Amino acid sequence: MSQMQPLKKPPGFKDPTIPIQMPPRKVQLPPSFNPQKERSNCCCRCFCCCFLIILILLLLLVSACGVFYLWFDPKAPVFHLRSLEFTKFNVTESQDGQRLNAQSVLGVELKNPNGELKIVYGDTKVDLKGENDVNMGAGEVVGFVLENRKVKVVKFVMKSNELLYDESTGKLIMNEFKNKNLRVSADVSTDIGVGYKGWKSWNIRVKVSCGSLRLKQIENGATPKCGITLFNWFDLN
Repeated sequence: MSQMQPLKKPPGFKDPTIPIQMPPRKVQLPPSFNPQKERSNCCCRCFCCCFLIILILLLLLVSACGVFYLWFDPKAPVFHLRSLEFTKFNVTESQDGQRLNAQSVLGVELKNPNGELKIVYGDTKVDLKGENDVNMGAGEVVGFVLENRKVKVVKFVMKSNELLYDESTGKLIMNEFKNKNLRVSADVSTDIGVGYKGWKSWNIRVKVSCGSLRLKQIENGATPKCGITLFNWFDLN
């Protein structure tokens, strides 16, 4: 018996079990559409908005500073080297060489000339220097507040165990100390800000240079005004 041949499919026949595949459809974009141009315009608008906001903030800050200055008329504090008393001063021999053993109490007068503003001090450090830049002691006090139109004398307890350069330096220092001709200078470093009632500004770094004076000048009541430097370059003298 012969095998039956499968029937041939008529022309145009489509098998319903096979999914119909549609050709990809191409989206037509308008000629004016340019992604790179749109992205560039968006960045430009963002930059302009940021620049405008920063400019407005700067103008507001300058205006606020101007109003603050005109209203309060802020003034810098005034520093004077008031007193210096040595409780110990001698040159001793050590294995490394000669050393200066010194103890002293240094008084620095602070004045707040402002009529409305108080001055807020951070931790304040002072270094005492002598002939040939010899370290004669260092002291520090914690932060404090000086009210408007007030004067305060801050006492620093100084100690030194400085290694001297050579024997001649030790002899020179001792002779000048005994004759009250020893020249000294004090360098004060602190942070200061201003305050009004419950408000307080940020602190800025200040360096103060007092001297140089001889011991006899200090004992005779000489109190020269100290120089103030802001940001390590702006001199208020």
